[in-house]
Amino acid sequence: MTIRFALAATIVALTAGTVRAEDCPSEIPEDSGVRRVQAKKWFSKGQTASEGGDDIVALKAYQCSLRYVSHGFTAYNIAQIAERIGDLEVAIASYSQYLLLVPDAKDGQEVTDKLTALKERLARAKQKEREIVAASSASARETPPANPVVPNPPVARERENDERATQPVESVSEKPAGTNYRRAGWIVYGGAGVALVGGLITNLLSRSKMSTCRSKWNNGAGSISEAEAACSDAKPLAYISYGMFGVGAAAVAVGTVLVLRPTESSEVGMHLLPEGGLALGWSGRY
Repeated sequence: MTIRFALAATIVALTAGTVRAEDCPSEIPEDSGVRRVQAKKWFSKGQTASEGGDDIVALKAYQCSLRYVSHGFTAYNIAQIAERIGDLEVAIASYSQYLLLVPDAKDGQEVTDKLTALKERLARAKQKEREIVAASSASARETPPANPVVPNPPVARERENDERATQPVESVSEKPAGTNYRRAGWIVYGGAGVALVGGLITNLLSRSKMSTCRSKWNNGAGSISEAEAACSDAKPLAYISYGMFGVGAAAVAVGTVLVLRPTESSEVGMHLLPEGGLALGWSGRY
């Protein structure tokens, strides 16, 4: 009961931010005074959530405020939070909007340089993601070949006497081909286990880096560079873990196909059930 209660509390905590973030009205009033009031209200919600460490709720609140009134400082806050949580596309769009809304901003050059760096990071991340996906697809297509079994020819022994001809002896038996497929399947299962464990380890390292990033960022301006470095280190680890999870899943699928591959002793039958319907069965020598 205690475990179920803790699980339920965790689910509520994780989904609470999403529920609160969806409260932004879908229709924006035409009256400018009403829009300014609503923009201030949602901006205040964003500040409160940001101070409480709830970046997701803060991001949604600032975005709602920006819908009511396009304000440069609101766009800047959205960009900072998006950059902090790793949403580079939203960060790039919001920094660009900030420069459009505040063309004479004192930190204009600094924001422009940050935009350039973020675009380069996004390009590298997408390239890395494409490489991981390509590697996972290639691994899924590669099936370890089974060891071919070359049957021995019948061994004939000739016994000569005055009245009897040559008599062949029985051929030497070999292991069925299905045994080799199953052996290859278990080897692939072992590789899948290694890939999944590696994915889990790199995922945990990525989460640790991201926690360090958030902690450094919340400490103030003096730790911003350290926070950005930790965030940059977390992203490749996360992508590597996703790739290893994909490779592991593909290896499990290949291993299952090899282990369950039909052999010469396999039998597949279809039978009518007494209560109606059909039953498909598979049997064979393992």
